[in-house]
Amino acid sequence: MIIELKSDQHLESKNFLFHIEPYQLNKGTMIALHRHEFVELVIINQGAGIHEYDGNAYSIAAGDVFIIEPGMDHAYSIDHREGMEVVNVLFVPSLLERELAVLSGVTSFIEFYYMEPFLRSDVSFQAKLTLSPRQLLDIRGVIDQLIKEYRRKESGYQFLIKSKLIELFIILSRMYDSNRKHSLTSIDGDQEMMGRICEFIQRHPSRPLTLEQISQMAGMSQSKFTVLFRQITGMSFVEYRNAERIQLAKQLLQATSDKIARIAMDTGYEDLSHFNHIFKKITGETPSQYRRRLRESSESSQLRE
Repeated sequence: MIIELKSDQHLESKNFLFHIEPYQLNKGTMIALHRHEFVELVIINQGAGIHEYDGNAYSIAAGDVFIIEPGMDHAYSIDHREGMEVVNVLFVPSLLERELAVLSGVTSFIEFYYMEPFLRSDVSFQAKLTLSPRQLLDIRGVIDQLIKEYRRKESGYQFLIKSKLIELFIILSRMYDSNRKHSLTSIDGDQEMMGRICEFIQRHPSRPLTLEQISQMAGMSQSKFTVLFRQITGMSFVEYRNAERIQLAKQLLQATSDKIARIAMDTGYEDLSHFNHIFKKITGETPSQYRRRLRESSESSQLRE
């Protein structure tokens, strides 16, 4: 049985959905398989253990830092004689909505925040960030300030927590970028690497990922990446991304009553006219025409019944 953890039960309040807590997990401790509605940033301060994630199990130890996305099944077991000291930072993405939108233009941040959890699902590819003792010491100062502000709750603490959380993510992203031997280039073979990139786009079509950013992650020039991507997929990176985004838009048009402008935003298009143009180019219909046709078809089927 998988335990479901709700935001309103584990985060501070509806107005500030955040929580940070250091834990000492002793040898023999087992945290059952669970999932949650919020993002979990995990920093291993000391010791070691086993982390089960998305059906795979792998060792974790002091210096490891990783992100658990909402809805992902995971569990812990501690077999190290000294146990394991962990800092958990929990928050909902909407807490940093504007900040995350800005940081999504930074390649190193996308690699750490978005790509790392996805790549970790392959146990043969250790995508997690492993800090050196010096790096771990460097981020402890920021973590200690986060814990202090959260516990004291003095005037303006929410603003300070948000700024410190962004500072932490920027520092970790820089560290992740400097440790590029654990990046996508570690995957054996260009075809397998492209397959993983395609799978990531399929799962996250609305992510703000550009050709320049994805080429850098693959350790290639844009021209080399473009040629290789087209050889394997039969289309350009932008064409592939648009196809996946429009597929998601079609699902939302059918399953929700959201306004078309909202669906455009939710599928990665900030410009409504551009969304309409791409949608019609791929489907032959505007979003409004597509939704109207589906509704008329549904009503006709109901009348026949």
